[in-house]
Amino acid sequence: MINVLHLYYDLLNLYGENANTRCIKEELTRSNIKVKVDLKSINDKIDFEKYDIIYIGSGSEESLELALEDILKRKDDFKKYIESNKYLILTGNSMDLFGKYIKTKEAKLDALDIFDYYTEYITEVSFKNASSDRIVGEIKGKTNLIKETIIGFQNRCDYVYNIKTPLLEVEEKFSNDGTNNKEGFTYKNVYATHTIGPLLIRNPYLTDYILKSICKTKKLDYKIEKTTSKEAYKKYLENFN
Repeated sequence: MINVLHLYYDLLNLYGENANTRCIKEELTRSNIKVKVDLKSINDKIDFEKYDIIYIGSGSEESLELALEDILKRKDDFKKYIESNKYLILTGNSMDLFGKYIKTKEAKLDALDIFDYYTEYITEVSFKNASSDRIVGEIKGKTNLIKETIIGFQNRCDYVYNIKTPLLEVEEKFSNDGTNNKEGFTYKNVYATHTIGPLLIRNPYLTDYILKSICKTKKLDYKIEKTTSKEAYKKYLENFN
């Protein structure tokens, strides 16, 4: 049995991130592996030891601040979870929650301070009045995890500084701080990226890598198969400009 937690499923689901946990469930089920996905949010009780995977998606700046108020109460639980080599997948701006702070135009907000990076907003942003300073566009990148290219989309208003172990190599404008080709963050079994899409749906080979790794620790047989998502992935790469 693989237990999955989709945390802040209601707040941080701006780009259909629930598709990522559906993808996890479908791929594990395809290998005849039992899987249970729990949905938790603000003020919910969470037994961190129960979960093999925790997933947190992307939300508006306002929703992220609401999630931040709650997640600060869970710092010790997350530190223990991460250091025990459990799997944490963060897409979009949820990775900002785990750094030292998030600096908006109005305030400097303390984050979990589990990792040494920090976030600063590029410009004052409202989703009703989006700024041209937002980082927006289709991306592709490389990772040391798999040989296949990572694809996805970014729509963000911040830069992330002081990341020493990035997840991806991408075009400079999509990088963490806009000055090099490094994007995202990885530590032990934490995989964090501003790339959305949804990430796991659009990157079936990355999904295979993560799920096979998890199943290996649980002594479960995860079968890698040819799927329609892999065919769609290959067609997209052929047409990527």
